[in-house]
Amino acid sequence: MAHDKLSYDRPVSVDMDGDSLGRRASALEEAPTFVPPAGYPGIPVTRRVSTVSQSSRARFKNDHAEDLEELVRNTSAMSKQRSRDRRESQDNVFELPSFPRAAKPGPVSTIREVPSELTTPQSTRPPSPVSSLVSGPRLPAEYETGAGQAYPDVGTIASFRGAIVLLCTCGAQLIDNVFMTGVNIALPAIQRDFEVKNGELQWLISAYTLTFGGFLLLAGVLADRFGRKLIFCSGMATLSVWTVANGFATSFIQLAIFRALQGIGAAMTVPSAVGIISNYFVTGDRTLALTIFGAAGAVGFCLGLIFGGFLTSSLGWRYMFYIPTAVSGALGVIGWILLPKDRLEGNSKPKLDFVGAGLSTAGLILLSFVLSSGGEYGWGKAFIIVLLVLSIALIVAFTYVEKKVSNPIMPLSLWKLQNFAALWIGGFVMYGGYQTTVYYTTLIAQEVNKLSAGETALRFLPMGATGFIFSLSMSRMLEIFNTKYLLILGMTICAIAPIPSALMKPDDLNFWKHVFPTTVMGVAGTTIVYCTITVVLLASVPINVKSLCGGMINTAFQIGSGVGLALASAVVQAVDTSKGHSQLQQFNTGLWCCVGLASVGVVASTFGVKNVGKVVSGPVAAH
Repeated sequence: MAHDKLSYDRPVSVDMDGDSLGRRASALEEAPTFVPPAGYPGIPVTRRVSTVSQSSRARFKNDHAEDLEELVRNTSAMSKQRSRDRRESQDNVFELPSFPRAAKPGPVSTIREVPSELTTPQSTRPPSPVSSLVSGPRLPAEYETGAGQAYPDVGTIASFRGAIVLLCTCGAQLIDNVFMTGVNIALPAIQRDFEVKNGELQWLISAYTLTFGGFLLLAGVLADRFGRKLIFCSGMATLSVWTVANGFATSFIQLAIFRALQGIGAAMTVPSAVGIISNYFVTGDRTLALTIFGAAGAVGFCLGLIFGGFLTSSLGWRYMFYIPTAVSGALGVIGWILLPKDRLEGNSKPKLDFVGAGLSTAGLILLSFVLSSGGEYGWGKAFIIVLLVLSIALIVAFTYVEKKVSNPIMPLSLWKLQNFAALWIGGFVMYGGYQTTVYYTTLIAQEVNKLSAGETALRFLPMGATGFIFSLSMSRMLEIFNTKYLLILGMTICAIAPIPSALMKPDDLNFWKHVFPTTVMGVAGTTIVYCTITVVLLASVPINVKSLCGGMINTAFQIGSGVGLALASAVVQAVDTSKGHSQLQQFNTGLWCCVGLASVGVVASTFGVKNVGKVVSGPVAAH
């Protein structure tokens, strides 16, 4: 059939794209115009057959009846599917555009940065140089954490401004961890000064970590909505004030309260620092900066033990708070003067979820108190039962509030991001196990091996060196090895690390045989897990929730520290203290709890983390 010999009797014009074909297929008798797609079999490719004769129409229908029916069925099905997708996208605001429902995605060989062309624009304002290179689509507008941030320029680590950004943010991360662990090695001295029971000592650690973790979510929202520089500098100021107050405490209760307030200041610095790094640096510099940021945390964790030990042995434990105040204050001043300014887009006044922040923090603190005090006072006591029920009710109320408020501090849609839940759980149990391991190994060194605080600090020096070496090597390791395998490796090391110390016996108290391997393996595994989780998570989330997700993962770390220590203390109280077991047996039981916590992380990493590979850096990441 030659199209150049067709006769024309009346004009008919029908577009055969998408929905038009599905709606007009039934009118084929009246308007049987067919516009074939490219490469359609049996007929030449033409742009349009506008009119045909009756006889030609009949011959065409007979020759291609089956093809036409199949085409109509396919396009009708496509039209119906698009309609269903539109209805689902309107009804289900939690549906994220990067994770389609139709089919399970295949393996992804690399963690790639998604270009700005694939993101959903939130305003008519042109994208900044930073937003054009950040990863992932944005969440729906109703789950925005703020009006958005815009930095005036993009920097590199080698530049002066980049070095200042790295100095302030990594310095804050380091000093936060120094304050977290420095108290560990001073616990025996503080116990002697204030005549505190063994079961109450852990509150100097838990008070800091629980408020640190409890306020990280709110601090992340504040950073995204009011400006990361403002919240960062305010946090450093708050941290400095309450650090000095710790040094002047006259009772154990005062010291615990000031430690809790100190944790609030630290909470304001971490998510804002993560947001500053993620938005100021791009491509390979961002990966390196985040790796150094993780290294600063690991080194600060170890440096706190060493620094606290020397100061406690020489000047006294109070100077462990006086001297670092000068560092935190200087970082705040430098940051206020030299950090790049961030500008809020939009003029609407942000709404904050103070109710959610209060419920989550109060619930977690009460739960930790119950876990740590139940074994000491008895689980059958009325006030223990009441506080346990109240803590659970507060946590349940928190999840309910987050579903109802328009600006939740923890958008439940974040938990639908692929791998987010597994990474959060892994970070929670890993840090809980590691903090508890450090707590009991420092007590073993001083109470069982009878070492002074200074001698203990010297023996912990290799721990700091190991953390520093592993931290600096993580940037390259993340590019060479699959991130899931790195995560599983780190979790496995964390699970094995407490075992040598847990096997210590009264007739075999060799520090180098038992405690030393635990400290070295523990910091190595923790560094691998910390850096891997941080980089993978921030490479996967939308730009408008980077600070919030930075707060979320650090919430897992800090709350895990407090809850893990409280849980181990509860087990020790129930299993050993009530039966009159020796101090070493109590410490061994606590260390076996650490093995159990880290094992949960191994399971979460193995079965919960999917579709990740190597981290892409350099020019490739920009595309």
